[in-house]
Amino acid sequence: MRPIAWALALSALVLSACGPNRPQPMTAFEGRLSDWSRELLSDSPELASQAGVSEDAAGGRYNDKLDDRSLIAQEARRSAALRRYTELRALDASRFEGEDLLAYNILRDQFANAAGGAAFDYGAFSPLGGAQPYVLNQLDSAFLTIPSFLDERHDIHNAADAEAYIARLRATAVAIDAETERARVDAAHGVRPPGFIMDATYSALQDALSQPVAAQPYMVSLRRKLDELAAAADAQTRPQVEQRNLGYLARAEVIVRDNIVPALQRSAAFIRADRPNATDAAGVSRLPRGADFYAAALRIETTTDLTPAQIHQIGLERVNELTGQLDIALRRVGLTEGPVGQRLAQMTADPRYAYPDTDEGRAQLMADVQARVNNVLRRAPQWFGRLPRAPLEVRRVPAFAEAGQSGAYYSPPSLDGASPGIYYINLRDLSEMTKIDLPTQDFHEAVPGHHFQIALAQEITDSPLLLRLISFNAYSEGWGLYAEQLADEVGFHDNDPVGRIGYLRWQLWRAARLVVDTGLHAQNWSRQQAIDYLVQTTGDAPGVISTEVDRYVVWPGQACGYELGRREIARLREIARNELGPDFDLRGFHDAVLLNGEVPLSVLDGLVRTWIPEQRRLAERERNRR
Repeated sequence: MRPIAWALALSALVLSACGPNRPQPMTAFEGRLSDWSRELLSDSPELASQAGVSEDAAGGRYNDKLDDRSLIAQEARRSAALRRYTELRALDASRFEGEDLLAYNILRDQFANAAGGAAFDYGAFSPLGGAQPYVLNQLDSAFLTIPSFLDERHDIHNAADAEAYIARLRATAVAIDAETERARVDAAHGVRPPGFIMDATYSALQDALSQPVAAQPYMVSLRRKLDELAAAADAQTRPQVEQRNLGYLARAEVIVRDNIVPALQRSAAFIRADRPNATDAAGVSRLPRGADFYAAALRIETTTDLTPAQIHQIGLERVNELTGQLDIALRRVGLTEGPVGQRLAQMTADPRYAYPDTDEGRAQLMADVQARVNNVLRRAPQWFGRLPRAPLEVRRVPAFAEAGQSGAYYSPPSLDGASPGIYYINLRDLSEMTKIDLPTQDFHEAVPGHHFQIALAQEITDSPLLLRLISFNAYSEGWGLYAEQLADEVGFHDNDPVGRIGYLRWQLWRAARLVVDTGLHAQNWSRQQAIDYLVQTTGDAPGVISTEVDRYVVWPGQACGYELGRREIARLREIARNELGPDFDLRGFHDAVLLNGEVPLSVLDGLVRTWIPEQRRLAERERNRR
């Protein structure tokens, strides 16, 4: 997955936009798309930075600003989302064809989803289609996301960039305070996280407050960037650059000490004061219009109209199917006694499958990952008609960021070719990275997973900017999960029975998420009930699972996108294979899925069904040439 910190602006990482202008005059519809993209970018300096667009495309300078997180700004975003949906519906779709029709169909789903999320006057809303019930949480509140954003997306190449970083530091305290105030308003209307989420958020705030000013991530990141700037200077000017950098660091330290730290303290104080008012009821059903909120979240995250009951049943059936496959696979490695979850736990605890928690162990892990990535890239032309031009690098998560980052994630390449796609691996605790699970993680996050999906979409340079700013969770994470399946199908686990068990367990995890997410938010499951189910089903440690469950609590529906997206891609592949018979071409199918960028699942269905007769005609022409 991508860093959770950026999840509500997922698209900014996925499809940054500054492709070449179209040579032909812009149509009226293209003009409307341009207006909407400029509106979204102007409203979100962070999205503009993540996308790497020009100031003109963003409606002005943005690299010295952060998003406005105030209540007034959020209400304006909700109103704008509803307006854009109304404007789109007023267009005569019968006049569209080709690329314009595809764009309309994509936006019809995206704008409808955004409007659905905008219908609720609480929580964290994104006009790109995200909705979460709680502003302050342990996952992606401003105090967690901004340090990562500044580190990964604010480059410092000159003095102006350094000044912009300082300006963004000043804005950080404002952003933290704004979210605290929104949480206060929500709480006054009966919307607050469960008590255990408040505890986790408070703990994260205390962790941030426990760090000395000089060790705060803002300072660590700025110091590294300024050191790189000085190192790039010539010998004559370097002393001046270094002296100027000392001034930036001194100013930053004052801002962190006098502005950011007090804002963190105010946020922590609010949570501490409000904590007695919380219950431990985990699901959103207890919130105002909670059932409607969950239904909207599911539509956003899955781009389907499946009900919670239907998704729950799909999950149960898939769990049963995969449990049976795992039983057979575990028996083949000598684990024959006890429930599947118990045997998986036993296997995970086996030191044979662990990397030593040493520098040598970390080096070996990274070497193994690189070898697997190289192997996939070497063989990929067998299954893909087009490969990304952008290279892929495997890197460890920087040490200062390890504590707050997920186990692994993908960062897209830059449009100018200066930066490759990067597969980041978190090496904070090698017990989290076993030889059982690691291969499948590589297939999902790197190749043929997110690198192929994102980098290829990014290279569609004539696509309208707006389409490059939006993302669909079920498509993106569904492809990642399908990539795991594909790796198994084409033989990457043929000589690795342990790795295949890891693959099946990862599939099992995503199926179990359907059960747990709907259980929590539609069937009044408790947190402990969800933890117990996952421990029993997957065999993972309760500590790992409790963190996962807390993620589902604050981000309803998102975890359902993985399996439902995979399921739909696999279903469409079987339809194409059955209809085409010997004319079916796996390379062509994958190109049909990937080379239109991110789309809702309903649009993907249409793209594949359009590709089928095209492929039939292509195969017939090829036969006639022989």
